[in-house]
Amino acid sequence: MARDGNGRHLPRGYGSSDAQVLVARRDRAMDNKLYLGIDYGGNGVKLGLVDEAGQLAKRASRRTVDLLDDAACRSFANAVAHFVRSEGLAPSDLGGVGLAIPGIAKDGAYSTPNVKADWPRVLAELACALGKDDVSVVNDANAAALGELWKGAGADAKSALLVSIGSGLGAGLVVDGRVVAGFNGAAGELGHVTVVPGGRPCSCGRDGCIERYASARGLVLSFWEEDAAGQLDESLFGPHVPEHDTDSLAVYEAARAGDPRGLRAFAILADKLGFALSQVACMVDPDVFLIAGGLTAAADLYLDDLRAAYRAYAFAACAGTDIRCAVLLDNAGTIGAARFAMQQG
Repeated sequence: MARDGNGRHLPRGYGSSDAQVLVARRDRAMDNKLYLGIDYGGNGVKLGLVDEAGQLAKRASRRTVDLLDDAACRSFANAVAHFVRSEGLAPSDLGGVGLAIPGIAKDGAYSTPNVKADWPRVLAELACALGKDDVSVVNDANAAALGELWKGAGADAKSALLVSIGSGLGAGLVVDGRVVAGFNGAAGELGHVTVVPGGRPCSCGRDGCIERYASARGLVLSFWEEDAAGQLDESLFGPHVPEHDTDSLAVYEAARAGDPRGLRAFAILADKLGFALSQVACMVDPDVFLIAGGLTAAADLYLDDLRAAYRAYAFAACAGTDIRCAVLLDNAGTIGAARFAMQQG
């Protein structure tokens, strides 16, 4: 049986991309509607049909393409409709459709710097192909947080901040089971909270943002800074030297091999993220912090240190807040997008 990053057994049907699909029951009660969740990211598109109990009945994935002209948008919408029909459903039978995007959605305006898409055109084509007037759009980190709070690691909580650590750092906030998007749609942009004034330059134009320390790129920067004087034995650690600024796998392998540069890089990640979460706790005070993203695979290298750093920095009333690894993996966004659509209906 698979285990999550917290060492707990995962429910059957969760724990890997191939095993995360629960077999759809053909005798599903007629009043148990299916909702479509679409998680559109820079590294792929994930589709899922989710029932009202939160079970993932069917899933599929597609590669990400630019959605900038009529033909591309229509082709994408038709592929989504085909996915729905493959389950024996008419698209119009869906209870609702949720779309998670890697950026900000606010009053019909969309900003996704890492994905090229004409979202109003995409939404129009989806509405036509699926026979739905409305497609509910939500930030992808918020969708993942909503999914985890509903059916994942935060199922015993009412509020959660999910932090997704990948090439950058994103976050999603859910309170009382509802996404908190903020006035500008930018609530949860934890990656651009300053933790080191005057620190490492960030792509946002500012310095010292948390994602320059707690991310794949941040690990590599910490690794090289630790060896700035060139004093470490390259004959021992040379095989694990990162070759580019996103080569976090090399840092991971270095840490596993006992390389002090690699271990220090993970220690910096834990310290800076623990500090950032302690600041969030004073403002939001969530029931639980959830850690998601690609670096959860290395959680044993930093999770205990992260918890310790958080407790050291946190206001006493918030110091006991639990920090856990997410468990839904690649399906959190699709389940959360479907849940978001349910709530909008």
